[in-house]
Amino acid sequence: MSRKPAAEHYEENRRRILAKETCQQSVLEHGIFEIILASPREYSYAMSSLGFQSVYQQLVSWPETCCERTFFPVLDEYHWRSRYNHPSITLETGKSIKECDLLVFTPSEEADYIKILQMMSLSGIKLRSEDRTDKWPLVIATGISVTANPMPLSLFMDAFVIGETEPSLGPVLDTIKSLGAQGASKKKLLRRLATLPGMYIPSVHEIPGKVNSIMRQWAGSEGMGSASCITSSECARGETIMLEISRGCPYNCKFCQLGYVSLPYRECKLEDIEESIRNLPDIDRLTILGSSPRSHPDLRKMIKTAEKQYSEVLLDSNRTEELTQRFAERALILAPETGTDTLRKIIGKKLSNSMMFESVEKHSKNVTGIIIHFMLGLPFEMDSDRKGILDFVREVRNRTSLPIHITVIPFIPKPWTAFQWSSMASSTDLRDWIKELEMGMKRLKKVFFEYEEPRNAHIRALLARGDHRTSYVLEEKLSGVGWNTAFKRAGISIRWVLEELNTDTSFEWDFLNMGFGHTRLAREYQSSFTGHQNRIKALEKDTDKPEIDKK
Repeated sequence: MSRKPAAEHYEENRRRILAKETCQQSVLEHGIFEIILASPREYSYAMSSLGFQSVYQQLVSWPETCCERTFFPVLDEYHWRSRYNHPSITLETGKSIKECDLLVFTPSEEADYIKILQMMSLSGIKLRSEDRTDKWPLVIATGISVTANPMPLSLFMDAFVIGETEPSLGPVLDTIKSLGAQGASKKKLLRRLATLPGMYIPSVHEIPGKVNSIMRQWAGSEGMGSASCITSSECARGETIMLEISRGCPYNCKFCQLGYVSLPYRECKLEDIEESIRNLPDIDRLTILGSSPRSHPDLRKMIKTAEKQYSEVLLDSNRTEELTQRFAERALILAPETGTDTLRKIIGKKLSNSMMFESVEKHSKNVTGIIIHFMLGLPFEMDSDRKGILDFVREVRNRTSLPIHITVIPFIPKPWTAFQWSSMASSTDLRDWIKELEMGMKRLKKVFFEYEEPRNAHIRALLARGDHRTSYVLEEKLSGVGWNTAFKRAGISIRWVLEELNTDTSFEWDFLNMGFGHTRLAREYQSSFTGHQNRIKALEKDTDKPEIDKK
């Protein structure tokens, strides 16, 4: 039997995915303002992001606006499109992503940046903003990673939304529609967008004296509590309604970009969530989301209300996990980050081993597995902390017979965190530590171990903390050279993130205003340093004690 032509196969696949969707949102098929919302992730993972679905609802519900979606194609389809010059297309109609007024990218992390350029390149969109002399499409980006540091994409994007989109997107859309209808030039459009709160326009704000700071925007209580409007069995989470119950994080983990950039921590009101639950579609499963959903004081009441309508109610975190792209159903997820209480206290993680062990015993009967997330190479990490990871997993193994999935990612110094000045561990050290952990895990029954390749993490660190020159790195990488060559051509040493920086070191993204300053971050870094010194003194004191005193 002969195989179908590739074009026919991928077109059938597009229609199949679209047919499996159930959409609760009314959508205009035609509008005077055409938008394409683009995810540099594959469909199943992008549509399992409540953030992506929330932006889609904001765009599609705007008056006289038509919004379609596009996703990074699966690998074989990407190669086919690249080889035969077929553009990235929308899911709804299969048109090129070039055919719109506004193209909105939603990167989740730094690894998405090169995929954004690949999608633009496939579609014949000139990469550099300055080379796109045509007014349309305007190309903008939004999300946590570009809110913290937009510089790596500053050469390519016309504009960035700094912060949460609820307070920002409406004025942006109205401005573009209004000036577009008047026939305004692209320069005039961008100059006007630069006056809106939370908008960073590289071509305007790079002019000296044009900007002192750009304030990150965040939603009030009226803008929270979003729920997914599209369900599909093709989503990685499965066919489920996702419901947000909080935003930001109640903890102060000093390595976590989301925890800082999503400040302040906000909780949805119980009565609002209960009303949302009653108005949600009647399907089998509801997933309750938050950075730390169990921290909500009214969670039990919310679950009780949800169980009257749904046969299955799940809890999950909306944190972006950089390693694993799989979502576990009915799994207990633990994020100890490290194996010892002492290091966890130093990095600001307010959890103890005993608390998590108790959680395993309490919830094991209601789940089908345990997922545990660790980090390696954290600031102030010692050999005993890495040994503590194995001890932690052994203790969990002793308390449950469920399968245990371990994921390990290297620590990356992220902008706008207390550890942004910290060094990253070398790839050589990380590989040695991973190998030791892997060997130890193999001795435990039903323990499955996966990790992020240290080399990939090193590249992400360079992109995360990169300045405007990183744009040239991405350009070079797209031409087909390796990462080492790309960074060398851009004049960036790939070893610079392996070196500790002074806390008075300034960065290119300092003009952004996150609602807190570097003074706070430096103070929190210093508190961790002091905590580490005290830990060392305590260990030395214990070592010096006579043997009789240790009994």
